[in-house]
Amino acid sequence: MLVAACAALAGLGLLCRQKDRSARAANEMLTIHHARQARQILRAQRLEHDLRSPVGAMAVALELLRTADDSATQLEAIEVLERQVARMTSLTEQVHEFAQSLND
Repeated sequence: MLVAACAALAGLGLLCRQKDRSARAANEMLTIHHARQARQILRAQRLEHDLRSPVGAMAVALELLRTADDSATQLEAIEVLERQVARMTSLTEQVHEFAQSLND
């Protein structure tokens, strides 16, 4: 009887250690998940901020095209639009890469 009780206690101890390891592993995975999620949120916030700048510059350039009488100002506005379209294209690629990383 004593041997059986000792074996049962040993088995219980083993089970407790296994559950403890499983709980630690789950906590580590959860920590990794939270860190990844925080990085993704930060990247999304940066992208959102980076998209606002060229949109604002493009709006100003369009207004200049509508209201400017001289061709030099209009040409400058067109150059601004060209630069900002290139910037938006680059940012669009970054958004695409970010969206793909969410699937990983």
